[in-house]
Amino acid sequence: MTHRGRSILFLLALAFALPAVAQSEDERITKLEQKLDELLRQAEEIRQELRQIRPAAASAEPAPPGEDLTQIDVATPAAPAPAAAKALNPDISAVGTFLGHAGDRNDLDPRRSFDLGEAELALEAFIDPYAKGRFFISVGPEEVELEEGYAQFVTLPWGLTAKAGKTKATFGKANTWHTHTRPWVDQPLMITRFFGDEGLADVGVSVSKQIDNPFGAFIEATGEAYSDNVYNAHVKFFRDLGENSNLEVGTSAARVGDDRLTGVDVTYRWKPLSRSIYNSFILRAEGIANRDDVHGWYAAADYQFARRWFTGARFDRADRDRAVSATLTFWPSEFSQLRGQFRRTTLGGGPSFDEVLLQLQFAIGAHGAHVF
Repeated sequence: MTHRGRSILFLLALAFALPAVAQSEDERITKLEQKLDELLRQAEEIRQELRQIRPAAASAEPAPPGEDLTQIDVATPAAPAPAAAKALNPDISAVGTFLGHAGDRNDLDPRRSFDLGEAELALEAFIDPYAKGRFFISVGPEEVELEEGYAQFVTLPWGLTAKAGKTKATFGKANTWHTHTRPWVDQPLMITRFFGDEGLADVGVSVSKQIDNPFGAFIEATGEAYSDNVYNAHVKFFRDLGENSNLEVGTSAARVGDDRLTGVDVTYRWKPLSRSIYNSFILRAEGIANRDDVHGWYAAADYQFARRWFTGARFDRADRDRAVSATLTFWPSEFSQLRGQFRRTTLGGGPSFDEVLLQLQFAIGAHGAHVF
């Protein structure tokens, strides 16, 4: 065979061999891809196993060098993980209130030039999946008092919730507030006139029930029984008026010893979604009367005009005593607050007292939200 013939045969053989080589190369790539998929699947299974054993591994201490692992008592429980240890401890917080006073001496509410008004220590935690424990201890200049301390049961039959212990009675709105949650330095005259400086609070049982209704509203009825022949009932109606506002109306009836008290409270809130951290407005009004027709009331408005600034006004009446107040509040952060309040109090038809009240509040720790 000539040289030219051999070259032609070589080229023909190469033409037939190239597809076979390409096909074998494709098969190899396919097999490698399948092997890679298998390795990835095995890696994912290993990750899932690690997720399951990591908490136990993290909580267990390594064995000392040379210790025979086969001699470890498998029945001995491992040390709890940090998250589990946290679950066994309550949230602890403290809120301090420092007060200042200038102006006339008010016989209804005498104050020192400077004072530590109150330090509230709070301990809160879930007792179990069915109840939560809450304790609020008030530490004042002269005494230490349990302001509230109760177990709150949230999974009772028939949609009921209950509190057992010492609680503030659900009579209106202002009576339920702790000192650091009030929008003013002082208590309204109607609270101090009928219930004293600390409001109506005692040891007993409070049971609440949400009532279904066709109005698209939140309606809640509360019944309470306390020591010393004290009973209270409250009904709350709450409904959104739109995206930016809502309305709450409540009515109360209480028996305190031989006295009978009735009350009504109204709260309107406005907070635009587009500027919720810069502007808001709350209008409050509350009234109370007893069976001897002694009555009291207050009306207040608070407006947020900047991110950290609030201003407000309040008008008070309790029997023949009356007062008018103006407030300015600055929040440096959610953990501190500065407030100034001008107050003029008139006792019956007698003298008037002009005062400036100052307040500094500061909080440390995880303090749970109070009643809305």
